Amino acid sequence: MRRSGVLAAAVAVLLAGSVVAATAGTTTGFAQWGPLTGSTNDYATTMQLPAVGFPEATVASDSRADVALPSGATNWFGASTPPGQRYGSSRDQAYLNLRPRADNASSPSTTTYTFDRPTPQGWTVVLGDVDADQVRVSATRADGTAATTADLGFRSAFNLCDTTPRPSSVCSDTGRPKDVPTWDPATATLRGNDAAVDSDGATGWFEPTTSLRTLTFTFTRRAGLPIFQTWFAVTKQDVSGTVAVTTGTCSLASATVSLVDASGAVVATRSVDASGTYAFDGVAASDGYRVALSGVPATCLVTGPSSRAIDLRAGDAVADFSVRQAVPVPITGEVRAASGPLEGVTVTLTPVAGGPSRTTTTDVSGRYVFEDNADDADYTIAVTAPAGYLPAPDRTATVPAGATTPVTDQDFVLQALPTVSGVVAGPDGPLAGVTVELTGGGSTYRAVTAADGTYALPRVPAGAYVLAVPNPPAGYLTPAASPVTVGTADVPDQDVVLSRVAATGSVAGTVTLDGRPLPGAVVTVAAAAAGAAGAAVTTDAEGIFGIGALAPGTYRVTVAAPAGTSGGAARTVTITVAGEDLTGQDFALVTAPVTSDPVVPAPDDPSDPAADPTSDDDGGSAPDDGAVLPDSGGPPLALPLLGLALTTAGAVAVVAARPRRG
Repeated sequence: MRRSGVLAAAVAVLLAGSVVAATAGTTTGFAQWGPLTGSTNDYATTMQLPAVGFPEATVASDSRADVALPSGATNWFGASTPPGQRYGSSRDQAYLNLRPRADNASSPSTTTYTFDRPTPQGWTVVLGDVDADQVRVSATRADGTAATTADLGFRSAFNLCDTTPRPSSVCSDTGRPKDVPTWDPATATLRGNDAAVDSDGATGWFEPTTSLRTLTFTFTRRAGLPIFQTWFAVTKQDVSGTVAVTTGTCSLASATVSLVDASGAVVATRSVDASGTYAFDGVAASDGYRVALSGVPATCLVTGPSSRAIDLRAGDAVADFSVRQAVPVPITGEVRAASGPLEGVTVTLTPVAGGPSRTTTTDVSGRYVFEDNADDADYTIAVTAPAGYLPAPDRTATVPAGATTPVTDQDFVLQALPTVSGVVAGPDGPLAGVTVELTGGGSTYRAVTAADGTYALPRVPAGAYVLAVPNPPAGYLTPAASPVTVGTADVPDQDVVLSRVAATGSVAGTVTLDGRPLPGAVVTVAAAAAGAAGAAVTTDAEGIFGIGALAPGTYRVTVAAPAGTSGGAARTVTITVAGEDLTGQDFALVTAPVTSDPVVPAPDDPSDPAADPTSDDDGGSAPDDGAVLPDSGGPPLALPLLGLALTTAGAVAVVAARPRRG
């Protein structure tokens, strides 16, 4: 039997753990970018916010060249701007420059950030230079569903030139306006000024209000040769605490404290030092975290909860724990699955010989402890399988007579229900950030593909399902759903191949007149076949035109040249199955020189005295004696004189022949 007095010796007043907010010590950090790879219409990089608990993002963009990662030395938002008041100035912090897919309103670029796991909160994205263009913002939540406009967390629009000092590259005295864009919540679009003119410093900022798996910007040109900037920043707080031994002897040499995010993922682990303290510095300032204590010796147990919720939105947090020596004889073990420890699993201990049952739950390392067990007795240990796991058989543990050491290794390995997994790819390879849905039996399971296109839908009950990609990325067709049957084993290789939307191209260029942009000129793009209807567009204030969504084929491009101009000859272009964006299809019109028809003098009338160069009529004067008239290349002078003599003789004869009156 148990030694008398053990229970009495174990009676103690235990200190409860605490979670309190410490004095706020907020710090901030701006995005760190990986190498920019690829070329026009196919760029990639990575983005990492420098905070514990913030996942890395894989970035893919079909922006045209030139995409760049400027240093922020000459373009930034200042500390006095709305985001700057919370995150500080972005001066000397790198940002991403992006453009449309092609320079016309029908060819927007799509840039998607796919996060390794759901994001915390406490971060911002700032979009700059949104003036003669617009940006539509969309996102996917942690569960794979589409984010709402409210989830995007638009805060305000402002002008980054309203700061001192002003960024030199965009806020110099150019004469351009310093306006602000407008946010349309109905379309989740940040739009530049109504006139679509180039301006300086137009900026908007967002603070997402929910965890995201993807974030997408669709950037459309409205005029000019647009570009927009993207900054990311995060606020950070610190977490600290102590682990105190309140009763007996407990070694903390193996004790650790884990930081667990809202999705249940362990994002960081710290050892408890010799003085019993721990700290996490620079954690993304969000709610939804927990700190969890594990690694306590088998002879000890945690007093109170082994994990505590913390909220870092208002400042730093302190979470304390206490442990004590367990009353002999403890029974301890772990509950895990093939994927790792299972936290929060209910375990029940029942004396075989009869008596009340007791329950406890596993900690973050899957460990459970029952203390104060009578020796020379047998016990049944049962696990309540959580959702998604198959039941496990009970165990029987024996505490030998006179035992003083713990009964350890009473472990359970639970079998998870099957996982359905595969890869989502397009013609050019894996696709990140795609939501996959498995529907059946009244339930829908969702997952978002990782950077390598893989997805996994764990713990799916047996049954018949349909696998679908309901919202494929821009430029891809929705594939037909496929049946999936789930039994007792994993179902791998459920791959989905997305087909591209039929490739289309665009034609763009500039119309000038005498070297200056010609606004309002009508440009028509029509299939080269005779009589084919065409699409017409009018050049903007800068003389630029663009027509998109053109299927592969040969097209005739014409401009309605104003009267009195030349240089508007039609041209023929060809778009292949690759869907090219044919820029540079320019028309250089010139004003035709003014010309007039030559004036031909009427022939002279011999009966007109004015025709006689010797006549004095009408103020004429005969040439001076001895003057020589210029030879105009006509007949010799003798011929006209002979003609005149003959005419005179004829006239005399006619007069002589008239009858006389008496």
